[in-house]
Amino acid sequence: MTRYCINERQSFRMAFDHSWKAVLNPGSYDNFFIDRNPLPFVADSEVFNPVNAWWLSELSRLIYHQDHTEGVASSRSRNDFLDGVGLIERKFFVTPTIQCALVESKKTVKEPFSVIVFRGTTGHLANWRINLDFTLSPWPAGGSVHRGFKSILKTCWEPIDDALQKVAKPLFFTGHSLGGALAVLAASLRSPMGVYTFGAPRCGNAAFARTVSHIPIFNVINPNDIVTELPPSGRRSRFIHAGTIIKNENRPISYRVFSQAPAFLADHAPLNYTAQLPVAFDN
Repeated sequence: MTRYCINERQSFRMAFDHSWKAVLNPGSYDNFFIDRNPLPFVADSEVFNPVNAWWLSELSRLIYHQDHTEGVASSRSRNDFLDGVGLIERKFFVTPTIQCALVESKKTVKEPFSVIVFRGTTGHLANWRINLDFTLSPWPAGGSVHRGFKSILKTCWEPIDDALQKVAKPLFFTGHSLGGALAVLAASLRSPMGVYTFGAPRCGNAAFARTVSHIPIFNVINPNDIVTELPPSGRRSRFIHAGTIIKNENRPISYRVFSQAPAFLADHAPLNYTAQLPVAFDN
């Protein structure tokens, strides 16, 4: 049994949160990157790295936090949180259906890296309807993918790709839920060093998965997260997860029925991916 530790003090573990706030308003927290002494990101790692998973899980939480870049008054911006851990948001991309950011390490970081982090579904009902468009649609790089996810990424890919042409640091893609699915699709258009998804749905068929088989893709899944089982996979549905599944162990935690979120929803909350990460590393 191999045990991975996220930080040097071996004391940090975020508490699992069954609240509806964790599920429905993940950007309203102020505890992003609360461990001020994390182990450094390993930019040349091509295997699943628990330290990298922690960094990217926290970025996938933070991207839900709205600030002045979206015209929202906030006491702290995303860069306020990033500054404390040697990172900076270089550019924020936004359309009615997609939000993502280019985050880079500062010069003070010994092993530089960069990340495109995609936000999961928020906002209008129309965005959720796009998520439910399960039809497989041909993908430019090969195979077929979720038509709704394809249409979302197309709205913003050109400016993202333009910005990435100027990035020289090792590049990673990440995201929670829909954001994770978009990260995988984006990887087939521009190959990063690796992709880490958290609670992501399936986004394509086996032929599509083969187009990204050369890229290290790690899908971190909480055991009760219903979203990771969508779209349904079976004889009539050919959706699969591209890459490797990193599945947390089941860690039942009592909650108040009705006043708190049930396990199949709480396990999908971005905060609870960071909270569950140490459990996965006990395997």
